[in-house]
Amino acid sequence: MVQKLFFLLLLACPLMLFAGGPVSKHAPDVSRKINIHEYFTHTERGLVNKIWSLAKNKKFGTLKKMMTRDFHSIGINGVVQNREQSIVNLINSQIIDYQIQNLVLTRTKDAIIATYVLYLKVASSPTSFLPIPEMSNFQKVEGKWKWKVDANMSQLTQVSS
Repeated sequence: MVQKLFFLLLLACPLMLFAGGPVSKHAPDVSRKINIHEYFTHTERGLVNKIWSLAKNKKFGTLKKMMTRDFHSIGINGVVQNREQSIVNLINSQIIDYQIQNLVLTRTKDAIIATYVLYLKVASSPTSFLPIPEMSNFQKVEGKWKWKVDANMSQLTQVSS
């Protein structure tokens, strides 16, 4: 029995040396915390930034093309708006500047869910940023990422159980 183990060990040593050891060179290092900016691609992080950048720069035609046809937003107090109503709401908001903080992303093959705090500086309050907890959902449609749902979670309340 000992001879068989010794023989297997002798065979395995050269294989391990030539193969680079028992651990693959491509295996992720799970001994450290994953930095979300290293883990998620530019596309995933960039989608959230892009929608608010387009709104700030008043590029509402481009923003509308980035939304799915069945886009819905859930606003303060649970008011639901379709794509056209949401665009009008963004136009009326008159966004001066924005910041995104605490971004958390969850991704499947064809969907991305992003939760974050959106800090908006708007015309009605130009001297300070208003914090708004947000959830945005993106869906891959015909090979392109589209904005499907947006929810302002700051004042949502449960209506029924």
